[in-house]
Amino acid sequence: MRVDPRRWPITFKVPVAVAILMLVAGAVLSERVLDRLGDIQQRHLRELAQGYLDGLSSAVGPSVLRDDVWEVYDAIARARDQYKGLRPSEAVVTDPRGAVIAASDPRSHAVGSAFVPSESRPFAYESGSATARAHRELSYPGRTIGHLYATFDTSHLAAERRDVIATLLVTNGILVAFFAAAGWLVVARMMRPVRVLTEHLGASSDGVAVPIADWEVERSRGEFRRMFRAYNGLSTSITERDELRKRLAEEERLGSLGRLATSIAHEINNPLGGLFNALSTLRSHGHVPAARDGAIGLLERGLAGIRDVVRTTLAVHRPREGARNLRPDDVDDLLVLVAAEARRESVRVTVTARLAAEVPIPSGPVRQALLNILLNAIAAAPHVSVVELAVVGTRESVTFEVRDRGEGLPVEAAAMLTEPDRLPTAGAGLGLWTTRGLVAEIGGVLETETLPGGGTLVRMVVPLARDEVLADVA
Repeated sequence: MRVDPRRWPITFKVPVAVAILMLVAGAVLSERVLDRLGDIQQRHLRELAQGYLDGLSSAVGPSVLRDDVWEVYDAIARARDQYKGLRPSEAVVTDPRGAVIAASDPRSHAVGSAFVPSESRPFAYESGSATARAHRELSYPGRTIGHLYATFDTSHLAAERRDVIATLLVTNGILVAFFAAAGWLVVARMMRPVRVLTEHLGASSDGVAVPIADWEVERSRGEFRRMFRAYNGLSTSITERDELRKRLAEEERLGSLGRLATSIAHEINNPLGGLFNALSTLRSHGHVPAARDGAIGLLERGLAGIRDVVRTTLAVHRPREGARNLRPDDVDDLLVLVAAEARRESVRVTVTARLAAEVPIPSGPVRQALLNILLNAIAAAPHVSVVELAVVGTRESVTFEVRDRGEGLPVEAAAMLTEPDRLPTAGAGLGLWTTRGLVAEIGGVLETETLPGGGTLVRMVVPLARDEVLADVA
């Protein structure tokens, strides 16, 4: 299984890093200590060896000149006793050709035998080695009379070096363990606030921000205390926002229900006046076939419009299938529906341009929207004035224009008709807002203009629903 150090927790990474740094520092320091110890031992041993060679060469020089072997043996023995602290283990005196004159161990190096030195340098010693060797030429003014080779026991120096190494290893191990443990404790203590914050953030993943306890906040210090307080402030803000969102959602739901109920009542109430007028016509002139047929047709179309409103409300969206196309009779019905309101306001409604034939646009929303516009125009028009309705059809769309001679449409009302994102203000009616929604639902647009000399023009442009376009959509 592959171990990825990047996934280790920081409470483990820091102690490991501290231990590695301590090991590196300990290794470097130990190497310097051992190197310095080796230099000291070598310099001290060289000085002692030089003293030994100086004394021995002075003692054996005259005897070598006289070929007095026993005197050379005696000088070697005296020097060994005199330099016990140096621990000389072997001394060999040879002539210039390398033949042994005398040695501290005659059995190993017999007199006259050839001696092959293992080291010819003046002094040779490696740190940690158990032996050291030295060499000195025996000279007489003008010529070399022999050679002196000495070997020293340095096992005690090697043991001293091993003791130092062991001491360094133990000391470094103790320091590494101590600092690693101390690093773990310090980092664990430092990371505790981070762990607390991480746990609370993890608990907040379900959308509920859990605040940090006050005692935990007071226990922390410095930046962590400020961070905890900031988190608690954020938690409080999130909680308050959620509560506000719930209240707004509930208020929006209730408001939507209220607007829906008002819109339905408004859309159904508008044609009722005309329908009651048709019933009155039936009662009064039902025996006249033309009046009877016209009133019955009006009732049928008005009730069909109310049915479409109810179906649209139940289905949430306005169904396009089965929607009846707009016919010229639908526009004529609007004049009958608004007749009672026009008489009450002493306003005359005239049609300056009529629909020539049936057009492929849904009649229900067009009738309702145009009825709302006409009723608003009648309400805004002054007494004994004219409200004009014109219907102009093209190959692409049908345009409905309603003109009145009132004081002009207020800015807020005009914005309610033409701006898609405008919502009804408190206390304002829903007629214009509903009209805009009806027109937008069938892809139409509303425009308003202020007429010269006073009055308002409201233009409703509805695109034709062509069969080929519908086929492509399907």
